[in-house]
Amino acid sequence: MKTSILSSAYLVNIIKMLTLLIFTLFCLLNQNVLAAGASIKPSKSAAEKRLDANVYFKKGHVLQEAGNYKEAAKNYEKAVKADSKYAEAWSNLGYSYRKQGDFKKGIKAYKKAIKLDPNLAEAHEYLGEAYAEMGKFDLAEKELQILRDLGSDEADELKEFIAKMKTKQN
Repeated sequence: MKTSILSSAYLVNIIKMLTLLIFTLFCLLNQNVLAAGASIKPSKSAAEKRLDANVYFKKGHVLQEAGNYKEAAKNYEKAVKADSKYAEAWSNLGYSYRKQGDFKKGIKAYKKAIKLDPNLAEAHEYLGEAYAEMGKFDLAEKELQILRDLGSDEADELKEFIAKMKTKQN
């Protein structure tokens, strides 16, 4: 009888330990799942991203119009961070960089805008202006041709700008 009582108590202890071990593992696994879930933010819709970006875009535009290109660029940077597919914001960011004399960053931003929206006339115009300011008239003329192909009024503006830069260079 003693051995059966002992083995029963032994079995009960083993079962208790296994139960405790399983419960502990369950808690640890659940904690990891909850922690992972807590760090996941629901993604915003394209419309929500654009609304967020528009706040910065509008601030940037006001600053740009006032000639404060450095602060305008900061706002456009926030706009494209909020909505990386915002072609107009990329174009205006390029404009702000260019007006600060940073042609490399400006051209990169214009090209991003054009990649997102190949028909965005203002980006082609500003890219053409950047090339003309740099004396890269062949590249400026390519942008002019794109504007003509688009039937854009900006073609006339870019044509005049290129002529002005050519005269200035001579």
